Amino acid sequence: MSHLKPRYINSPIIRSAVVAGTTAATNIAVTGITLQDTLLCVMRLNRDATAANIDISSVQSEASITSAGNIQLSTTNTTGDSLLILWQNGVN
Repeated sequence: MSHLKPRYINSPIIRSAVVAGTTAATNIAVTGITLQDTLLCVMRLNRDATAANIDISSVQSEASITSAGNIQLSTTNTTGDSLLILWQNGVN
């Protein structure tokens, strides 16, 4: 019986950040993200002033990486909200 050697795939790393939202079509700073990366998930965490009600929704469809270190949402104003961002490192 032969022994199989494990195969290691050079898979890109998945990274995450939680950042403050802002007005639509405005750069949102995301440390470490580059134009070669791929956005996997952008979730908006919207809460009322008492934090009694929290609404979580995806804004992935309108998100784009605009430059190294920045993303934008095209239409949704997320001022006062938090954004959970997951991305996959691209080819360097």
